[in-house]
Amino acid sequence: MKKNLIILLSFISLGIYAQDNYRPFVEEGKSWKYYIEATTTWWDGKEMHWDEDYGYSTLTIKGDTVVDNLVYKKVIHDADHGFFWNAPFLYGIIRENNKKVYMRFIYPDMYDTEIYEVDDFSEEILMYDFNLNVGDIFNEDYENYGYGAKLNLTSIEENDGKRIYNFSPNKDWWTIKQWVEGAGGFHGLGLEQRTPIPTCIECTRFQFLSLSCYLGDECLCTFDQSGSLVLGIEEIKAEGNPKSDKSVYDLQGRKLPNDKEIPHGIYIRDGKKIAR
Repeated sequence: MKKNLIILLSFISLGIYAQDNYRPFVEEGKSWKYYIEATTTWWDGKEMHWDEDYGYSTLTIKGDTVVDNLVYKKVIHDADHGFFWNAPFLYGIIRENNKKVYMRFIYPDMYDTEIYEVDDFSEEILMYDFNLNVGDIFNEDYENYGYGAKLNLTSIEENDGKRIYNFSPNKDWWTIKQWVEGAGGFHGLGLEQRTPIPTCIECTRFQFLSLSCYLGDECLCTFDQSGSLVLGIEEIKAEGNPKSDKSVYDLQGRKLPNDKEIPHGIYIRDGKKIAR
């Protein structure tokens, strides 16, 4: 009897540890910061001109709400530039159940309002499922915006205390696809998928250059322009005396030559990420 009790307690302890080991996705104050290039083109009657601008758009989980008798967290959009919609506003609502992350978007024509009805939200979309096992298929669905893919989970690894899900997409142009537990993938909360590609000539086009997920001051992960997960930023920050090191590194940790003109993008200098 005593032996059986010890075995039972061992299984209970393992179950508690397994639950505690999972990092939840939906947490108050967690944010996804997108670095975006905005290229505006116009025609003066003789030739085409263009102008480039760079800035951040941020989606932050902040506050609670109830829709269809389900408890959600609000997702608030804000930006450091005025070129990307008016901000701040309610972007959507999100909830997590059994390691599955569900989201309902606000339709763009409702961004400037403050009172919402159920019909102002999209149908619930499964954004992430962290119950997947190797060999499972995940079907992305972003309201048919053309970004959805069928993802085959090829491996699960752990790096720097983060559980990383590696997928093989069924689309040739999307060669790399990864999720980080508690943070998601390159598209974060679907801001890019909700931004239709303009077909006009005289207009502003947005290109998403990178994405970082934060909880407070902790950077959970960063993805570069190609959608690849960037590792090693924490190690770069820890090296040497940040006040005396004026060197510039890219997000792969490679030191850039001092005499090289740095193109637009996100880099590390003085132990901090900078945008150029």
